[in-house]
Amino acid sequence: MVIEFKKEKLRHPQEGIGEGFTLIELIVVTAIIGLLTSIAIPIFSGFILSSRQAAAITYVDQALKAAKIHWMLQERWPNSWSEFGENVTSNLKTCSNYGSVCNGNERVIVEGQYLLGFYSRGNELRISAWRFNNSGKTSKNRSVFGCVSTIKSRSIYAWKSPNSFYQGPVWHLNSHPWNRCK
Repeated sequence: MVIEFKKEKLRHPQEGIGEGFTLIELIVVTAIIGLLTSIAIPIFSGFILSSRQAAAITYVDQALKAAKIHWMLQERWPNSWSEFGENVTSNLKTCSNYGSVCNGNERVIVEGQYLLGFYSRGNELRISAWRFNNSGKTSKNRSVFGCVSTIKSRSIYAWKSPNSFYQGPVWHLNSHPWNRCK
């Protein structure tokens, strides 16, 4: 019986140093990732705000259509959310669901992102959607205004800047966008 021993070469501790990343390379890669992240986050945030506003526009549009149908059937504007019909009111939440208090005709939409309110006077009904809070994640939400009248079809205006804050009917203003349904 013959026993063979393989002679293996022992590696010197300095051999193979070039097989990993240097500290400089790691710092450069980290800096590039940080730069790309700093560019992507504001863009992604803008997409989120736009999608929230698009959802609010949909709610306002749906409510304006329901209000116009109510006017054609009853010859008056709705006095409560229940008069708008099940299609509009099924997704509305009360402010108490979010630990807050609403006025009588205000409801919460888009999972707590917006307050929705309606106001009627004479031949015109106005609906507005505005940010739920002035601080926190809803503080930059952009407002939406819509109106419908007995003489004009519905009109919706969406603010492009989060600093253009709008809330309520603003009957005393006759400028854009509040004169859209007169």
